[in-house]
Amino acid sequence: MNAFKSKQLMSGFVLSALILVGCGGAAPAPTAKPAATAVPAKQTVVIELGSKGDEIAFDKTALSAPAGSRITIKFKNNANPNSGMLHNVVVVKPGTQDGVAAEGIAAGETLNYVKKDDARVLAMTKVIKGGEFVEVSFDAPAPGDYPVICTFPGHYVLMKAVLTVK
Repeated sequence: MNAFKSKQLMSGFVLSALILVGCGGAAPAPTAKPAATAVPAKQTVVIELGSKGDEIAFDKTALSAPAGSRITIKFKNNANPNSGMLHNVVVVKPGTQDGVAAEGIAAGETLNYVKKDDARVLAMTKVIKGGEFVEVSFDAPAPGDYPVICTFPGHYVLMKAVLTVK
């Protein structure tokens, strides 16, 4: 091949490459992604609750939390460790406390006196001895008044509080 044809062929190749690049245009502009919506963190509400010494009673009867919050109930059994006074904390749907307490007794000690998978129960702790501490966390239910009870046999009638969700 002579030098002239070689230069022509090379010029044609370069010209073709430039045309292809020119037709392709620039890379497409990146599509703007929608701004991420910040999900506000749930407000955490800590409720400290205890028993009244060796009595069958909570040390508070009125508890409160805002709707949509994350509630943590920190419960201390303030009974004398040698008293044999056992307690738990059970938060139930309104109007269900009698049934939850009665069926809890039937459920027995191994289930902490709460019927297994009871849909009426919003939150519960295990049964603890005097001097012990336990906590439970749950999402606040819809606004309303929710009974808080101890389901240990014989305690429900006296050991009550109300959680008001606003």
